[in-house]
Amino acid sequence: MAAERAVRSLPPAVFGPEVASVTQCRHRLIDFLYDVPDEVRYVAALLVSELTTNVIRHAHTPFSLRADRSPSGVRVEVADDSPSPPVVLHPEASEETGRGMLLVSELADNWGTEQTPGDGKTVWFELARL
Repeated sequence: MAAERAVRSLPPAVFGPEVASVTQCRHRLIDFLYDVPDEVRYVAALLVSELTTNVIRHAHTPFSLRADRSPSGVRVEVADDSPSPPVVLHPEASEETGRGMLLVSELADNWGTEQTPGDGKTVWFELARL
C-alpha cells in the first residue's frame, strides 16, 4: 500500500501534549475517513488514540497527525519530537496500562517508526481492509 498514490490526504495538524488532543485527533481522523467501511474507521480511531496517548504519556511534546487514503487502504502518521521508539509490551492481565502498541501491532496490517530530521520520530500504521 505504501507505493500507492493517495486519493486524498489529511494535511498535518499540530496538537499539544494534552488529553483533549487525543479526542481531537480521533474525531479529525474519523471525519477524514467518511468513505471507508465503519470497521476500518473504528480501528483507525482506536489506533490513533493509542498513538497520541503514547505521545502525551511518554514523549511530552507537541505532535502532528496526518493521513493518506489510497484506493486500497489508509496510512496514518503521528509525529513527535522524541527520539525514543515505541515499545510493544505484553502486560499481565492485572496491569492497567501498556497495551497501546500491542493493539497497534495486532490490529494494523502494517506499522513502523521512522526517525525524523532533528530528534523526533514518526509512528505510522496502515489498514488495508477496504
